[in-house]
Amino acid sequence: MELVLIVAEMSRCDEIKKKLKGGQYAFVRAENEGEARKKILDFALSLVIIDVPLSSGSAMDLAAFSSAEGLDTILLSPDGMCSHLTSEMARYGVYVAARSGGELSVVLRTILVSREKVRKAEEKTRKVLERLKNEKLLCEAKCLLAGKRAMSEADAHSYIERKAMDCRISLADAALVIVRELS
Repeated sequence: MELVLIVAEMSRCDEIKKKLKGGQYAFVRAENEGEARKKILDFALSLVIIDVPLSSGSAMDLAAFSSAEGLDTILLSPDGMCSHLTSEMARYGVYVAARSGGELSVVLRTILVSREKVRKAEEKTRKVLERLKNEKLLCEAKCLLAGKRAMSEADAHSYIERKAMDCRISLADAALVIVRELS
């Protein structure tokens, strides 16, 4: 369940909660910038929604702070200010939605799509790094076999493959065994 900080007056907070269809979210509320900053630092939040205007402090500064802390941040603004705030807040990575209408749900879907894309990119990066680590280990094992046992690269590769098959382990594990034996 995602923890969402809503920075708004009580009546607006209740309206925002209704728009989020509460089942997948837990909510924390702050009424002003100072209280919100403390909660941003103290809670494991996944989303911050800031309603403009705040009773004290600047909503734009709070949104920039929240985004800088790595949180998805949505600034809800009056309809007339939306385009100005969107261009102003884009450089901070803050989403802007109009207070009225269904823009909040559109922005939430956009955030979910972005998170999924980031997750897939991170997974792909993890796999590439793992493959790179294994290749480095394999090269190190081949170099040790070439230097200490006078094998050619092809012979060293075949030796590592045979060791992996004989021991029923991966090529990377076989290379690691060889590196440990010959280092």
